[in-house]
Amino acid sequence: MRLDEKIGLGILGILIVAASFSLVSGQNEVTGPINASISQPICIQASGNLTAGIFFTNKTTIGIQYPITDMTVENNATGNYWGDNFGTVYNVTACGGNTINVTVYQSVCDNLRNGTNVINVEWDAGDGGQGLFFGNGTTPTAPALTVAQEWTLKVDNFVLIGYRLDKNDNIYLRYWLDPWPNNAPSGVYNTTYLIRAVEFGTPAGDGTC
Repeated sequence: MRLDEKIGLGILGILIVAASFSLVSGQNEVTGPINASISQPICIQASGNLTAGIFFTNKTTIGIQYPITDMTVENNATGNYWGDNFGTVYNVTACGGNTINVTVYQSVCDNLRNGTNVINVEWDAGDGGQGLFFGNGTTPTAPALTVAQEWTLKVDNFVLIGYRLDKNDNIYLRYWLDPWPNNAPSGVYNTTYLIRAVEFGTPAGDGTC
């Protein structure tokens, strides 16, 4: 074999080895996202008396609705002290299937109205504190009236009624109405309410009914 043929075969051998090495050592990398979307189910249940409605009576009567005749005091809702041992029959329960804590809010959809006549819901200091008030607690007998603006239900704005409820936890509620103006004409005044539960640590959102 001639020398130039040997040189040519040697070069070819080197190229084949280099190509083989390139195929073995080369890498092909691919990246991409991993995504999981979580939506925790949230469930609350209101007691039957609460879903039936919040009906106001006079300052001392419980269980039966009578017309309010004293516009200068905090008149009871019918279920305030109607339960066992004078406990309230208004409560909201976080369902047993919840896997996260929930926060519970309430709003009032409008002022109490009878045609063009209005009983205002939100706090007014006219006679020492007028409005639609609530008290809350973790036992049926706990909630007591605190006449202060931050304990007043509000139109189209959520107020906190249950800070952090685990599954099967209850929040117990009582309601009082000190109507204003004090010269509201006789008649039946109505509005509706909205109770909403959200994941603990998240805002309540829009309070509009």
